[in-house]
Amino acid sequence: MKFGWKIFLLCMGIYVISLTITGVVVTENTYRNLLKKEVERSLEEESNLHSTLVLYLLNNQRIATERIELKNYSKSMVDMMKMDRNYLEIFDENLDLLATNAPEAWFFSREELDVALKGQKNFVMRRDEDKLYLFVSNLLEIDEEKIVLSLVKDITHVAHHRQGQYLFFIRIGLMGLVFVALISWGLSTLLLRPFRELSLTAQNIASGNYHVRAQVNRKDEVGLLAEQFNIMADEIEENISQLKAEGQRQQRFIDNLTHELRTPLTSIIGYSEYLLKAKYNPQIFEKSLNYIYSEGNRMLKLAKTLMDMILVREKPLQIKEHPVMPLLIEVQNIMKVKAKKRGIMLNVEGEDTLVSIDRDLFKVVIINLVDNAINASKKGQKVTLGTQKMSTKTCVFVEDEGNGMEKSEINKVMEPFYRIDKSRARKDGGIGLGLAICYQILEEHDATLEIESEVGIGTRMKMDFHRKVYKNVTN
Repeated sequence: MKFGWKIFLLCMGIYVISLTITGVVVTENTYRNLLKKEVERSLEEESNLHSTLVLYLLNNQRIATERIELKNYSKSMVDMMKMDRNYLEIFDENLDLLATNAPEAWFFSREELDVALKGQKNFVMRRDEDKLYLFVSNLLEIDEEKIVLSLVKDITHVAHHRQGQYLFFIRIGLMGLVFVALISWGLSTLLLRPFRELSLTAQNIASGNYHVRAQVNRKDEVGLLAEQFNIMADEIEENISQLKAEGQRQQRFIDNLTHELRTPLTSIIGYSEYLLKAKYNPQIFEKSLNYIYSEGNRMLKLAKTLMDMILVREKPLQIKEHPVMPLLIEVQNIMKVKAKKRGIMLNVEGEDTLVSIDRDLFKVVIINLVDNAINASKKGQKVTLGTQKMSTKTCVFVEDEGNGMEKSEINKVMEPFYRIDKSRARKDGGIGLGLAICYQILEEHDATLEIESEVGIGTRMKMDFHRKVYKNVTN
């Protein structure tokens, strides 16, 4: 069942229950009050009647100057009762009916007469078919002669009033039910409109339309929910975009890895088939075997580099505080032979500072960055290793004056196997994994690698250390 129907039926149920309880309580309370007033009025009328009859009998006794018999006056006393819906019954001491003006005789048990005969005034209500009667009984005694008076009052109108009030509540309730139904349906439709908007937005997102957002402009809890929903949708869209980008990177990685493996394997298989079919020639055999050996070594280097990337990710770091400047000078001494051979100056500048690093892995990063800088530089240009202290972080950089990169290439150079100049990289023996390893090592240090580059001016690789908590740390 839809939530709107639940709200509608709940409102209808609350209305019906409330109206029923109210109708019953009000009607029954009114009925009891009317009965109480009728009883009080009847008791008062019986008292007045009793006093009137006593005066009537005493006056007749004075006029007659002799003792009177009450039963002889019963008919005349009954005839004195001419009130509408009020009747009088007179019984003797044996509770035999002497006189009555009631339209009918009642043959049910009359316990109230026995009580009245004992001198106790009392009343009782009885229902006879569709009518309701109130019987008020009292004893009248003169000169030790007794009769029992029973005032019978037809109070059916009280029961009719009760029924009429119930019918009134039913009619009013039905009219109110229609009104409440219309109001409840309209309010439920209005209140649930934002939820339908959210549901439609969720369906669109589930079907792949991640750019859709809920258009709910409210300041209440529903508006807050819509705002949080849109924030969640933004996060989902961003994560999906990241997943797509990651999927594309992984596909490029697989494509590039396949290409890197296919090239040496094609050479190895080709030269092997040639050696199997060709006649023995020492020079040709030596040349072919050199190609096979060279391509095999390249495949071995590729496998070793990929294994290094796995080890960087899985192996716990040995984090300690180390001075940076001695490490940079050590890398300078390692790379100065290659730099000198290329006619490139290799300088170190900046002041020494302590950085929490895994020294061996960070050394690999610096060597890779310096090697890339040398490969990108021309004779007579300079490569600089240095440090720069800031208020919130320490920056270690490698800067060259080489070819530089386009802005579109800056975000791609971190991807495995990506090479800006593929012909030069193959000639230098590169496989396009150096920066990918550097990025992964710095990521494990919670450091960031920022690339500043302009074509024809050079490239600056900045490594920023600004956090004190590291992943995969062992002491």
